[in-house]
Amino acid sequence: MLSVSDLSVNIQNLITAKSLDEARPLCEEVLRQEPTNSYALQTLIQIYLKQNHHSQVIFYCEQLLAIQPADLQLHQILAQSLAQLSGTDPSGASLAVLLETLPSAYSSRLLYARALELQGDMFGAGRQYLIAVKTAQARGFWLNEASTAPWCRQYVAYALGFINTYKINLGYHWLEPIWQKYGKAEMSRVTKAIQMYTGELPLVLADPRQQPNYLYVPDLPLAPVFERNVLSFAEQYESATASIQAELRQLQSQAKDFKPFQEGEEGKSLTDGGAWDAYFFHRHGKTYNDHLAQCPATAQALSQLPLVHIRDHAPEVCFSIMQPGTHILPHRGATNSRAVLHLGLDIPEHCRLNLPGIAELSWQEGKIFAFDDTYLHEAWNRSDKTRAVILADIWNPYLREEERLALTVLIEQIGLLNQQTKAVLS
Repeated sequence: MLSVSDLSVNIQNLITAKSLDEARPLCEEVLRQEPTNSYALQTLIQIYLKQNHHSQVIFYCEQLLAIQPADLQLHQILAQSLAQLSGTDPSGASLAVLLETLPSAYSSRLLYARALELQGDMFGAGRQYLIAVKTAQARGFWLNEASTAPWCRQYVAYALGFINTYKINLGYHWLEPIWQKYGKAEMSRVTKAIQMYTGELPLVLADPRQQPNYLYVPDLPLAPVFERNVLSFAEQYESATASIQAELRQLQSQAKDFKPFQEGEEGKSLTDGGAWDAYFFHRHGKTYNDHLAQCPATAQALSQLPLVHIRDHAPEVCFSIMQPGTHILPHRGATNSRAVLHLGLDIPEHCRLNLPGIAELSWQEGKIFAFDDTYLHEAWNRSDKTRAVILADIWNPYLREEERLALTVLIEQIGLLNQQTKAVLS
């Protein structure tokens, strides 16, 4: 096998002799050895330009731009080839094939979205525009005019406008069956929530201290901490405390499956000192059946709660363990459609849940409280003993049952959209 250096010399000789067909496989061999070799990529671009193979020019331009993203001449070649290909293949089929191999090629995806739009596939176009924009912005491009290549500024501006309209139309597409099932008037709060999410209505918070990072449901009574009288299950749940404590202590004695509440970099940024561990029963829509089986009394108690069951999202239910010296730093939750319910299990002194400027809450063994975690909150254990509670995501007590059912469907739809249109990072 020839080295990259020897191959490069041979390629140059063949290009000088205008033997393009013979130079091409040597360039491909260089890329097999060094996939980011700029010389081979540039040479293949020039070869295919001379042969008017626009899809191949685009393919290698996209690869080289991943290495040299600020090369304006390369952007211009890409723009010209995309224009040529769009003229000869208006369906976008060639771009679809290219994107299967290079899914992070956001410029090509932008033109593919346009092709779908011109064919009348507005929902398909919207998804592709979103992926293109998210992918580019994740790499630091298309954030403003300076970070956008001149040739595609008009396309990006158009895509952003299209995305705005697409989201609004998608919101109505989601809402129509909800209105038909439950009635439009009865779904007023749910409708506004979706219209704020899609950008049709401005996000207006009744309390500016309440800042959800996912979905806001307007017109609910303000309750940073919920009154006990709206938690109808309180006494029944609290009556299971002793059985739940016994199961927790059995797990702790066996060192069973406790792990950091937040792992990786996110976990490091959320705590300062100590450790925050958890034993999960539900998380991100996944049920830990083996954990529930290990704790039958706890499972029975949880089954009586109005838990938020949303595929791939909720609930989050676990034994939450704060080791001595742990400080969970201020943070916020995703949506005010839920409340976070705590039942105190092992509670030493000098442990608090703090909603800055609102309330500082003390856990009590065998007692519950529920709060809206879209308000800034933090927690600490300043004792020399372990603090243990069981926390659970429940529905906001002020939502009607029909609203809960509607929000379950709609949040699953939002989650599906986000999954289908996430940035391509590899």
